[in-house]
Amino acid sequence: MTRHSLSLLLRNEPGALARIVVLFSSRGVDVESLSLAPAERGDLSRLDVVVELQPGRTIVQLIKQLGRVVEVKNVVDRTHDEAIELGA
Repeated sequence: MTRHSLSLLLRNEPGALARIVVLFSSRGVDVESLSLAPAERGDLSRLDVVVELQPGRTIVQLIKQLGRVVEVKNVVDRTHDEAIELGA
């Protein structure tokens, strides 16, 4: 399994987080950690999540699927950022 750290900007709308979690669940993505907080703009929230992908799944595939969710404004893979430590 491969581990990735993603950062998303979401519109503050009822059910936005639930749609993201359902997307992960329906695609067999394991969520290891999840953090949601207000973003700089009051109408947006930042969702930081660490996920594990099953063999055969790619992060590019998941990012494209997240981008199709109406409330998602931006998705960034932060896995290889120097400040991120994902562990072994």
